[in-house]
Amino acid sequence: MSNSEAVFRVHPAIGLARVGNSEEYYIAPETMAGMPLKGETEKTGGLPIKAGAESETITSNDLRDKNGALKRQAARFRIYQYPAGTTETYPSGAGEEVKIGKEINGKKVADIIWTVHVANKKANCYFLENSLIPDTESIINGYANGHLPPLRNKSIGDDPNNASRVKKLTIDPGPRAIKGADGEYARVKFDKQTVASYYDEGKIAEKLDYPKSFPDDSFSNLFTPTGNIDTLGELRIDCGGRLLVVGAYGKACAWRNENGEPYPLDDDVDNDGWFDDTADGPVSAVLVYDDGGVQDVQGAWVVSTDPSYAPQTMNAVSLWDDIYDTWVRKLRLQPELFTNKYNPEFKPSFDSHLLPFFKSAALQQWNTNLPKPAMAAHQAVGKIVDEDKPANTILAGLAYIRNPNNFKESDVGVPMMPLSLGDSGKAFLSASHTQYFFLQQWDNEFFVPGEVKLGPGEELDKAVLINCLGGRFSPGIDMTFIVRQPDLYIKDWKASGPFRINPKPLDYNNAQAAQPLLGEGYVPLHNNASGLEPGDTSKFMANPWHTDYNSCAIHQTSPNPHNSSTLFWSWPAQRPVAVFAAKDVVDGKLGEQRFSVRGKGTETDNNANKGKFQERLNMVKKWQDIGVIIQGSSIDSINGKKFSPEHYLEVESRLDKPPVTPWPLNASE
Repeated sequence: MSNSEAVFRVHPAIGLARVGNSEEYYIAPETMAGMPLKGETEKTGGLPIKAGAESETITSNDLRDKNGALKRQAARFRIYQYPAGTTETYPSGAGEEVKIGKEINGKKVADIIWTVHVANKKANCYFLENSLIPDTESIINGYANGHLPPLRNKSIGDDPNNASRVKKLTIDPGPRAIKGADGEYARVKFDKQTVASYYDEGKIAEKLDYPKSFPDDSFSNLFTPTGNIDTLGELRIDCGGRLLVVGAYGKACAWRNENGEPYPLDDDVDNDGWFDDTADGPVSAVLVYDDGGVQDVQGAWVVSTDPSYAPQTMNAVSLWDDIYDTWVRKLRLQPELFTNKYNPEFKPSFDSHLLPFFKSAALQQWNTNLPKPAMAAHQAVGKIVDEDKPANTILAGLAYIRNPNNFKESDVGVPMMPLSLGDSGKAFLSASHTQYFFLQQWDNEFFVPGEVKLGPGEELDKAVLINCLGGRFSPGIDMTFIVRQPDLYIKDWKASGPFRINPKPLDYNNAQAAQPLLGEGYVPLHNNASGLEPGDTSKFMANPWHTDYNSCAIHQTSPNPHNSSTLFWSWPAQRPVAVFAAKDVVDGKLGEQRFSVRGKGTETDNNANKGKFQERLNMVKKWQDIGVIIQGSSIDSINGKKFSPEHYLEVESRLDKPPVTPWPLNASE
């Protein structure tokens, strides 16, 4: 195969790094949460991978370091080679990994030069949920018809492209390059001290005067409850020259007002005066051959975000489901499935298109305080197999599945599924349009057993995204409402591959110390032909992330057409509310449920505020103490106790253990 006949791509197209307060890290999961694994009877997918390992997954003892600090998560990126002709359809089922030493067209890959640029623009973004914005459950409406929501931090200026405002409110360490040939000891930090660097004409170039910006460059005497933000993470190298992007340390800090007091954390989503150290940005790579020649590679994107406290629990509507639905309906990903409307002759695959939805329902019981009859019903959904006649299952006629095409149906809670709060003006979450079409075909017995064959890179794309939260985007955890916007992506995807965020070309050679290189960047529903800058996806999340995570335990519906006081969950798979602790298991029997967030600082008689810290600042200080829910078969023995693979239990919590009040809870009680 000659180079002219091949296409080279980085996978996953979007990778997820996560913060932790340890220097150590593990690697992001590369299998699908809660799904059966080939050749495994005791473990399901979704577990992170041990640092330095190809595929060996962690156990409970690997979640924290020897000092009890929560490890960070690294997003691992690889390069795949595709022969000509496989780039025209999705899925192609093709792809062969390229590592250092691989021979391509008679030449060996001698090195891989990676460049990554992450930034944090949250403080220079717009309000997401605010009384000034009509229809706050549909954030995208604030950008429609040429309008814009109010700016965060208006006191620093009212022009998001003003150089002074950008410098003050953007955390930008600049780009960093790293050579795959330098191996596992290579480490390049996104901090103030490390020189900015990038690939340029066959080599790594340094930019000594890159216009870096960190909070303490513009604000003195910051309020730093867990330390100053002086880095956004780092780059490392895995075997064969693969790239690892490791998240930062989960810090948040604030500047002080005219009275010398730090800005308060008085909102769940939009807090003026605050920074956090999450980030995002483009990932690019170049293959270097042993004869000095180079080969361009289609790049990817990395998002660094909150920890995953339940990595093996799949969301009913995952980030994959929202992105895939957008590509199917708006970007002509699979014309045989959808062209203006769904093709009634399309047969979904049971394992690929249906089983994840069924399994997600069964897994929710480990993160919520469902009553026993509801737990039994969820378990029954999870046990549906392809041999079952749909009419003989609990989901016969889709009677319990909320229809995304019926807006009024979103008013209905129990017994409809998914039992989570909604967004875009809907009280409750619905399956995506594409998910619902697949379910309709299944209900009509029009499906095929087995799975769709994906290439290894395509499988990585799906596995990474299916482990993350989709709707409810209010605003969400990992990514948010912008993933439903076609203008986010490279639309001409035949060569690049689908699901790739469109990066804006940045001129590092001509960057000047006195002028920020980054600006306002991407604005939904506005002119975005030039692409996205570093920091342009994470900026639409809560600032800091800790306050939204704290808030989204249980809520009344919004909108609330029936004026109900019943409390429901926001993101039960990604933000566990109620858990069974491994320490409480006796003779294989589960103990009493606990709130995931509990103990000192959470006490209240108000049901609507249970399961969270009563003062938001406590989450900034204590997020690393929250436990993690993993499958019993991956929990190391506790005082000689072994655990069932049927159970998904909380381990490594550093919080106290008051019990959970049985659901349903009412705000007024």
